[in-house]
Amino acid sequence: MRHFTRTPHYSGPDDPEIGQVRGTLALGETVIIETTGGADNDFEAAGETRAGMITSGESHRRYARPGGPFLIEDIGPDDWVAIEIIDIEVGPYGFYRNGGPNWGNWRCVAPVRDGLIHFPPDFVVPVRPMIGVVQLESWAPNAIDHGGNMDFNAIQPGSTVHIRAQKPGGLLSLGDVHARMGDGELTGAGVEIDSAITLKVDRSPGFPNSSPVVETTRVVEDAEEYLTSARAEEWGDALKAAWLEMVALICDRYDT
Repeated sequence: MRHFTRTPHYSGPDDPEIGQVRGTLALGETVIIETTGGADNDFEAAGETRAGMITSGESHRRYARPGGPFLIEDIGPDDWVAIEIIDIEVGPYGFYRNGGPNWGNWRCVAPVRDGLIHFPPDFVVPVRPMIGVVQLESWAPNAIDHGGNMDFNAIQPGSTVHIRAQKPGGLLSLGDVHARMGDGELTGAGVEIDSAITLKVDRSPGFPNSSPVVETTRVVEDAEEYLTSARAEEWGDALKAAWLEMVALICDRYDT
């Protein structure tokens, strides 16, 4: 199994390799892809990982390699791609922001030990890893219907994300993994953390939808479960659009 690591680090923000394709994946291939601790948290805790310790997002930058983009063989525009999430292994600590005095460039450290996330003074919660960003590259300057920073808790081990490709090769990218996140990331951040994602890419049977579909059938065991998505400026408009996407899916897949 191939393993794409976040090292060796880039030399800095002007490294010419930044943004370049990281590799080509074959349909049906299972790989491990490492990601950094959140899109804006590519830094280290400077050797100390005490729960609640405050650190600056402007120091200890790593310039680690991101989880993409990856070309997918034999995928062209309008082909649907299935990204099956098999496992997510998280790092030894993550970072969070509380929306209060530590918002902005300041982060708080959350150690992970024995499957538990530690917060000050002595509060712990179980790890529940999920992937915030799963996307194929969009053809539009303002990306649309390509996945992206969806922040669905449903994107976890056992789920499959179905996305329609817009460019040759799809150009898959992943990142923004959280050790745990509240629904919708309403506080503005989860526990942003390094990860190693085991996944399989394959051709999807496709859906009568414009936006990505998340299948969690293997998560809920014997029941079939699908989640549709949509984007809009207002919450109500997004909800209506996602509802219409679900109606289209149900009419296509079931005898209604």
